[in-house]
Amino acid sequence: MKYFACTALATLSLLLAYACSGFAANDVYYPYQSYDAYHKKHTSPEPPQNLPPAPALPETKVKPPLRPEQPIKLTQAPEFLFPAVLGFGVAVGVPYDLFYLSDTDTFYLLKSGTWYRATSYRGPWITQGLSRVPPELRKHDLKKIREVRNREFALFWKNKDAYKGRYFRPEDGAKADRPHDPIAPLPKEPKAPQGKNP
Repeated sequence: MKYFACTALATLSLLLAYACSGFAANDVYYPYQSYDAYHKKHTSPEPPQNLPPAPALPETKVKPPLRPEQPIKLTQAPEFLFPAVLGFGVAVGVPYDLFYLSDTDTFYLLKSGTWYRATSYRGPWITQGLSRVPPELRKHDLKKIREVRNREFALFWKNKDAYKGRYFRPEDGAKADRPHDPIAPLPKEPKAPQGKNP
């Protein structure tokens, strides 16, 4: 209502000034760009005088977002054996259910019923729903995987120098498909040719 009254009053005063002065339309003096500018100047409250300055806010440091707590920390690369029954790598010599899929170069961890995935054995580990865990890991019971792993590790330990199975120890930045990586099965010794006795 005040705005309308002020606008009407300003318009009326301009018309009166124009009518009384006898100026031509181009000679009208109006010191505001619009009625809104006039209204703001004459109706907005004046800022209070002599107020103390606002207290300075304490300086707060912005903390970087925390990474979710990692389920495991490995200081050195674990060894992976690839039992033929399973079709994927199982970590040996570590107290974790840690697996490696060479076709996707991905590590999986099962801890306390929760699956995790990472592109390095060091992490960072990302929680995975059961539906996102590859089927080759889901189709085996954990008890069976542990039995097969322990049996394969006993064979590996007994025949360390002559182990014929697949073996892999990840290096930082190394991919499983690189030629220098020992993920491929070790070559079998050639059989002696069986000759015919004359």
